[in-house]
Amino acid sequence: MTDEQWEAQNGSLSPDEAHARGLCWCCTGNRVLYTAFGGVQRKVDCHECGGTGKAAT
Repeated sequence: MTDEQWEAQNGSLSPDEAHARGLCWCCTGNRVLYTAFGGVQRKVDCHECGGTGKAAT
C-alpha cells in the first residue's frame, strides 16, 4: 500500500458531516489517525476523541 493509500484511510468527511453523524471530526470515527512518511506507515490514537471515535459534546 502506498503512503497516499494508507493516509486515505483517515476518511473524507468534513468536520460538519462527521459531527452530524456523531463522529469525531478529526478521525471521522476511525478512533485512530493514519500517517505515513517515506514508506513508514503508522496508526496513532486520535488526540481529539481519545480513541472513542465519537464527537465531543
